[in-house]
Amino acid sequence: MIDPGIELEPDRAAAVRRLGSTLPDMWSDADLATIRENMEPGAKGIPTKHVYGSDFPYREVDRHLQIERHDFDAGPSLARGGFSNVWGGVTAPYPAEDLTDWPISARDLAPHYEAVLGLTGLAAQEDNLAALLPLYSSRYQQLRSSIQASSLLGDVGRNHRQLESAGIHFGQSRLAVRSEPAEGDAGCVYCGLCLYGCPYGLIYNSQSTMARLETSPLFHYRSDVIVERVEEHPSKVRVQGRSRGSGTEISLHSDRVFLACGTYSTTKILLESLEIYDEPLTIQDSQYFLLPLLRFKSARGVESESLHTLAQAFCEIRDPAVTRNTVHMEVFTYNDLLPKVAAARLGLLAPLFRAPVRSFLSRLIVNQCFLHSDVSPSIIARLSRSEKNVPGKLVLEGQPNPEASRVVGRVWRKLLAHSRQLRAVPIPPLIQMASPGRGFHSGGAFPMKESPGRLESDVWGRPTGLERVHAVDATTLTTVPATTITLPVMANAHRIGAEFPEV
Repeated sequence: MIDPGIELEPDRAAAVRRLGSTLPDMWSDADLATIRENMEPGAKGIPTKHVYGSDFPYREVDRHLQIERHDFDAGPSLARGGFSNVWGGVTAPYPAEDLTDWPISARDLAPHYEAVLGLTGLAAQEDNLAALLPLYSSRYQQLRSSIQASSLLGDVGRNHRQLESAGIHFGQSRLAVRSEPAEGDAGCVYCGLCLYGCPYGLIYNSQSTMARLETSPLFHYRSDVIVERVEEHPSKVRVQGRSRGSGTEISLHSDRVFLACGTYSTTKILLESLEIYDEPLTIQDSQYFLLPLLRFKSARGVESESLHTLAQAFCEIRDPAVTRNTVHMEVFTYNDLLPKVAAARLGLLAPLFRAPVRSFLSRLIVNQCFLHSDVSPSIIARLSRSEKNVPGKLVLEGQPNPEASRVVGRVWRKLLAHSRQLRAVPIPPLIQMASPGRGFHSGGAFPMKESPGRLESDVWGRPTGLERVHAVDATTLTTVPATTITLPVMANAHRIGAEFPEV
């Protein structure tokens, strides 16, 4: 494995180790302040999510990769472990009904979902969501729901027949989190630090799998490498790049190459390798938006509750009157960043509204939502022609899709129509539509097809024109359904590695 390999700064890593080796009542204020740094939200939330106070997952991209962005808000990661350092652990399969235009099916992915969940762990509960989103694992643990989430799930549980007949499906969230104690730690202690980074490392990070791989003599990891292009020969692949530190050119050879650099980096490498310049191609995106709900009743004690602050529940909307494919919603309840967002919105008036804000937040639930790529904005990618020995520039331009706003309108109106069963109402003025890429659910630049044409790939992730190079990240998704992207991408990569005839 070759990788740029940027890591967390040593002083922050030391603070995390100190916190992770003790229980919360022994944590120092200085270490807590360190991992909470750089997460001060504004009126619209957190501009960029840090982990343990660090921006290392986003660092050095502009220095090493020529990327130009227009109306677009995302990019690649050069970190060891990539964006698994900052994700929220949310994991779910793609619904079978949303894969009808793929060359592979949910059944093809099923054993690989199970294999991947064996690596990541799963905090879940078998409930009414299983019919739509199978668990694909019998080895799951449980996380305790927050006060607000327990109340919501209780209400929708009592009204589930009416809601499900209307195409509204609720259930416990699925998280790649180890909740139970293991040797050397107490498991989840509900300290509320999830959004800053778990001090105990309980949220799955691909670095943990890499650590296991490194115990094998068959696995070799080389960091400090920026890959720029691959070049196929009859019996081998030449990988060309340079050192992240010194800039020295690097050339490596392999029988076969698997690209898992993230959609934008993999797309850039493939365009450079295939020498496709100044030609637009479409990267598909899943529209990300925030939809707040206000519960009819307040929940007491939310400010002092011991809780996890990741997604507490899922809601899947399947109604052709809203949109053809699934709408995915992740339910978040109270966390200590919400009062800061409210204060930023109120400005100088914030001290006058402390009591109303406290009451409001005890009833507020924020849904992080996604739409299928068919009704979402997209990103046009184009690689400018490179100069001699200099990689080209990848130009990324967001393309709006008016249908996204129309679907979002139908979503909140549907929830409003069932507010009595939800015991909550949506707050349309507080809906926030993110710019293309902001949800980090993007892919499909070289979509998998049964009979791939130009700028497409086969079911093994090989773009047309390449035989020994496989893209095994989101770059080859046929479409981008609304449910979470990480588990399906990992399962598809596992499928290719496990089933490709020549591996």
